[in-house]
Amino acid sequence: MNRLSWLQKVYWTRFGKPLQERCLFKQLVEHPISSVLEIGVGDGQRMRRIAKLVQLSSGCDTLRYIGIDEFESAGDGRRHLSLKQAHQLVSQQRFKASLIPGDHRAAIPRVAHKMGASDLIIIDGGLNPEEPHSGLIGTWLNRLAHDESTVLACEETGGEMVVVDTARLELPQRLAA
Repeated sequence: MNRLSWLQKVYWTRFGKPLQERCLFKQLVEHPISSVLEIGVGDGQRMRRIAKLVQLSSGCDTLRYIGIDEFESAGDGRRHLSLKQAHQLVSQQRFKASLIPGDHRAAIPRVAHKMGASDLIIIDGGLNPEEPHSGLIGTWLNRLAHDESTVLACEETGGEMVVVDTARLELPQRLAA
């Protein structure tokens, strides 16, 4: 979680790979945050890029990271970290982390009730950015996000991340820390 040089910022926002996450890179470089909710941790590569690029909000010492994934029980044919590997990775990144194993349909209500809203929400599959109210995740966004949150989503796992228009979501105001 170092300060990036202007050259690094230009690189990540214009040429960073994978291309599908360039929108995420731009958000991380340009907007300081204190918390991230990632739905679909996968192989952990995105988590490593988040750690490299995140700019922490003033007064924030560590990033609060919440990761939801099926981990080793995933049956989608993609590579996933085991829960143990994910814990090792978040400790290496020095995140204040909560990893929630299981299907997102069961995990999202637990996160919404216990952990509250996050500054940045990354949804890797399962939310149509054009219709953010639709689907299970969309019904919980008013509990997962606040009025200053940025929501990045793609409809299909591994698709191109897009910023969701949160103006239509009627999100609650951010509580003072």
